[in-house]
Order: sequence, then structure tokens, then C-alpha cells
Amino acid sequence: MQIISLAKVDNQFFTIPFQNEDYQFQLRDTLTTGVFLDVYRFNVPLIMGILCIDRVHLIRSKYKEFPGDLMFIDDQGFDDPQFTYFGDRFQLAYLTPDELTIGN
Repeated sequence: MQIISLAKVDNQFFTIPFQNEDYQFQLRDTLTTGVFLDVYRFNVPLIMGILCIDRVHLIRSKYKEFPGDLMFIDDQGFDDPQFTYFGDRFQLAYLTPDELTIGN
């Protein structure tokens, strides 16, 4: 598992390479309905509008062409993420394909 560094801002865009391909991510905290994630590959939308919930796999589908999965983890309880605590209380974790198959 790899922890992805996040800024404490309500709307952020960042790029991370996974398996030799660049993926772009946009995180938006609506302040009323939650944090949402968009995923792009080669700047083309891959998955849009994923509601981020504590300890729930965000990608969940192999057919989405994303190598692995992402998950928010609340280090101090079981609340859903809020941008004001990104990097402190709420961590965004990347799970490799191998980590997803453990125990299956």
C-alpha cells in the first residue's frame, strides 16, 4: 500500500505514475455532499464522480483499466474524508493489483 500525499485544499488536481503510465486525479470537496474523485488516463476521463467513503474501494472494477485501487482511510475513526484533514486524519491509499488479490 502506498499513501498518496494530498494538499489541504477543497479542489486539487495531481498526476501520479502507476505501472509506467501517468494517471491524473481531481479531488473535489463539495462541503455539503462529500468528496468526489475523477480519474483520467492520458488526460482522457476514465472514471468520473466517485464518492469517497472511508475504507471503501473507489475503483472496484478491473474493466476500468486502472492498475489496482484507491481507498481513503480515516486514521482517527470511521468518518468520510474532508479536505481540511487531508494528509493528517484522512489518507488516500493506493493498493496494487497484487494487494487486491491477497486472500482471494
